[in-house]
Amino acid sequence: MAERSGLAVHPKYYGAKIDPGMKLPGDTRLLRDVKLYEVPKWLMQRNWTPLGMYFSLKRIKWAVHSKWVRKRNHGGNFYAMLGISLGIFNYLCEYHRLKAERKRKYH
Repeated sequence: MAERSGLAVHPKYYGAKIDPGMKLPGDTRLLRDVKLYEVPKWLMQRNWTPLGMYFSLKRIKWAVHSKWVRKRNHGGNFYAMLGISLGIFNYLCEYHRLKAERKRKYH
């Protein structure tokens, strides 16, 4: 249904390449499906070139958009995730100031 309504604008992977410009790694299994002794081989089959990293970030971006952002009724999940991530980002930005205040004893 999403394909017909034009919501799915990113290249999808259905066991084959749909978009000719879509670059996929050699082993398309997810990390959770890889046995522990196969992890080094799985990592070596990934595309570690700058273009491969670009395409992997692009796939991650569209996976997040499909799962969290571009939903019709996303309820509070998206806003909770956004609030938590903004809180963590703010804490990381203010960490040096908070660390300096920790050493002050009376003022």
